[in-house]
Amino acid sequence: MKFRIQRIPLKTAAILLLFSCNPLASWTQVSPKSDDAFAPPDTANWKITRHGGRLIRINPDANLSLYNGITVGNVSYTGPVKALRPRESDKLANLLRQSLVADLAGAKFNQDTAATETLTLHANITRVKRSHPWVNVVTMAAVVVPLDLGTADVTAWIIDPRTGLAVAAIETKGCGQIYQAWPSLQPLGQSKLALKKDSRWISKEVNRMNWNEQLSRFDASPVPYRSSTR
Repeated sequence: MKFRIQRIPLKTAAILLLFSCNPLASWTQVSPKSDDAFAPPDTANWKITRHGGRLIRINPDANLSLYNGITVGNVSYTGPVKALRPRESDKLANLLRQSLVADLAGAKFNQDTAATETLTLHANITRVKRSHPWVNVVTMAAVVVPLDLGTADVTAWIIDPRTGLAVAAIETKGCGQIYQAWPSLQPLGQSKLALKKDSRWISKEVNRMNWNEQLSRFDASPVPYRSSTR
């Protein structure tokens, strides 16, 4: 009897969550136009590796041994316009920027004295899903933990600012956790934590790269950095 009573609010929360989502609206949403957003180059011939839920692409035409540092460039929200208010997207972009600056401060590069170039990392927040606090209130009452979790996905582009060559790209998918109960009661609470985790993952992948690796092909033309014109 007790089990059946606990299932009632859980089912109610699931039904309300389904009604709160409008799939037709999500299909018609478009990405915002931003002068700061990084316009991705063609990565068809890039080397691809996966670490957990992260996708790493490395340009085979880049000489990684040239670089000994990295700075954070443009950080923008490029997800669906209707998903966030402008003020919310600005706050999330600023949060990600601050996290990246802190996490990349200790990035390890080629220690050779001949490596003198500095890279720039541009980051696009490509998707954010907010939590529904009222749904989590019901699920926490029924099964103790929140079940409507917030998410945040990021794509980072590592660029040689001097030549415009795109060196690497890192895609991460951050998701809230069921033990993050208090943040789940704020619409973007778990998404903010997910962005901080995205930043740590990006920093970790930067440190994983072999910065002593030499150029593998010599027939490449640089892919210049350009602002999005969408």
